[in-house]
Amino acid sequence: MRIAYLSIGGHIHTERWLGYFVERGHDVHLMTVQPEPIDGVKVYDIRTGVPIKPLHYAVALRRVRRILADIEPDLLHTHFLTGYGYWGAFSGFHPFIMTVWGDDVYLTPHTSFLKGVLARHVLQRADLVTGDSEDIMDHAVRMGAAREHCHVVQWGVDLDSFRPDAPSDVRARLGIPADAPVVISIRSFTQAYYNIDVVVRSIPRVQAERPDTHFIIAGNEGDDTELRSLGEELGLDGRTHFAGKIPHEELPGYLVTSDVFLTVPSVDATPVSLLEAMACGSPPIISSLESAMEWVEDGETGLVVPPEDQPALEEAILRLIAAPELRASMGAGAAAKVQADADHRAHMRRMEELCEDLVARWRSSDAPE
Repeated sequence: MRIAYLSIGGHIHTERWLGYFVERGHDVHLMTVQPEPIDGVKVYDIRTGVPIKPLHYAVALRRVRRILADIEPDLLHTHFLTGYGYWGAFSGFHPFIMTVWGDDVYLTPHTSFLKGVLARHVLQRADLVTGDSEDIMDHAVRMGAAREHCHVVQWGVDLDSFRPDAPSDVRARLGIPADAPVVISIRSFTQAYYNIDVVVRSIPRVQAERPDTHFIIAGNEGDDTELRSLGEELGLDGRTHFAGKIPHEELPGYLVTSDVFLTVPSVDATPVSLLEAMACGSPPIISSLESAMEWVEDGETGLVVPPEDQPALEEAILRLIAAPELRASMGAGAAAKVQADADHRAHMRRMEELCEDLVARWRSSDAPE
């Protein structure tokens, strides 16, 4: 297939998704306003330099239509409902697949009437809608997607890399004693709703009650300057390691080092970092969001706390630190769950089959009008 994508360039989700289709021998093209090279992918820069947002969207849309006319793809696959989704829907191209990510469904369409109208238009125009949880699909349907067009497809985990026995020298590099409990947060630094500040504020109490505990605060994108400043204000010492942005290939080493993994946002779909931590046998503490709770059973494969509830988070961390047998049981259950249900290649193969089926239907006499 020749596939045209509209998506966020320079993002690990985009790179992994497109990389699979390149590996499978498909002709892959990416249109983006964040152009970064991806092996095997033809990347088109659709930035306009126009400062007025409506005009910028209009000019970029003309470029999208021209590129689609030039490359004549078999299908258009757009990632991220707001922004890229607008260009995908208004391009008029079919078959058109829409993959939603998270706050593009849960948050942005509800910030203004116009954004809500645009999101509904995109979802109604899509011939196929995918997302990484039943919950986000339910939200998409309420916003206008046809239920029969919706499919859950995970970003998935590279189970060859993320596994409980992955090699690691993180303790040695960071100077963490072999028997010290390690609590880790690896989430993007870009959005306040990830509540990493709540994690940092929980550290003083935990370390007061368990002085041997080390924390690692890391991310996969953005800048952690404000969090480091908060750490200084709180008087955090060398037992708290602000590791900054970690390359994806180094994450397994960090995750197998951790005794507890934290992800406590106020808004989110299924965090890939959560699934990667579970695959490494790190028992998670998550916030009570439906998408994450599709993966974590409270008390069995992790613990669940309300978003932004710092005392509840502190209690949960202390509970797991004090119970190594519980951590081991939860970690084993978490790893088994991800190994069974979140293999990246299995989900990408299912996505490939959905694409092939959609293209075949559009080429047939039964193609939609």
